[in-house]
Amino acid sequence: MQESPDELLFPLLKNRGIASLWAERSNPRTDLDSECRTLAEDSEFTKSLASYLADNPVVVQSLDNVLAQLAFSAGIHWRQASEILRPLARQGWHLSRWLPTFLLIDGPLGRLLRNKQSPLAARLRLDHAALPLLANSRDAFNHDLFRRVRNGFAHWSFTWHDNASSTDIVIINNDTGRQDASVSLLECEALHYLAASVIHSIGETLLRRHPQLDS
Repeated sequence: MQESPDELLFPLLKNRGIASLWAERSNPRTDLDSECRTLAEDSEFTKSLASYLADNPVVVQSLDNVLAQLAFSAGIHWRQASEILRPLARQGWHLSRWLPTFLLIDGPLGRLLRNKQSPLAARLRLDHAALPLLANSRDAFNHDLFRRVRNGFAHWSFTWHDNASSTDIVIINNDTGRQDASVSLLECEALHYLAASVIHSIGETLLRRHPQLDS
């Protein structure tokens, strides 16, 4: 039986010390949706969240933009390119999916999870045990390896190496020009998959479907 993306990708992150709870859950994305629904049903929390989003409208707009981009990229594949263009198309297909997710974590979504003014960040600080996957995701996005990879893509500061049996992405420090990290194609895909899962759950389950947040 073929492994699901959850079974294949999240253990790679656990091996790197990132988002270990995601690898230990049988249905982590479903569990994350459940945590977001719990927050969406808390009237006091949604009132404070609505106020925060009114002051920071770019949060919802940016999540909508990335969700639209991910939906578009799901309809195309590098294998559809002509044979001579496939190596370049393969690289471009991955980059077009990874870049928006990493940049969103560095921007509005990261602030929603970390900033003192954010009611979600405040809830995670006070009651992280009740929201374990959200808290684990916040910690994953603060992990040194994730930050190095995110910064490398944010500055287009990386090199792509297709080897005989694998593909590796080497992250270059934008300030020093030295190597910051090396990740396999699957590890980079796992980082993207984690970020995209969090974006989808927060965007679809918490921010877009609660009537108090739609006005």
